Amino acid sequence: MMMTRPLAALLPALLCALLAAIAPAAAQSHRDKGCSTPPCTIITGVAPIYAYNSAGIGQYALSVATATNLTPPAGATIAQICVETAPVRYRDDGIAPTAATGIPVSAGACWSYAGPLGAIQFIAQSGSPTIDVSYYNSN
Repeated sequence: MMMTRPLAALLPALLCALLAAIAPAAAQSHRDKGCSTPPCTIITGVAPIYAYNSAGIGQYALSVATATNLTPPAGATIAQICVETAPVRYRDDGIAPTAATGIPVSAGACWSYAGPLGAIQFIAQSGSPTIDVSYYNSN
């Protein structure tokens, strides 16, 4: 069924009126972490700010010749992981990776991981890789 010309001309105006009636999204306010006594810095109406705070000692030059779990410090929710020397594979579903199964990661790659830190396991895909891991939590 074809629209009649007057209805087709009215459609853009109706769409504009509808969009104008929708309330804009409100942004989150940011407040200094741990500030309970004024003066506190409060920035209203900004996008959320996520600061990474060190969660403790990392793991460096960790050998992954066999399936190896991370040992995150208490409270860690994020890991910055870098692969050294040779490629690895990882899984975070509770099943150990093998040299042929899991998510492949090339040597030299670094990434932030915010999944289940206690469940992720790494293994060498080839060669003798190591991984470096720094742990963080966010505000």
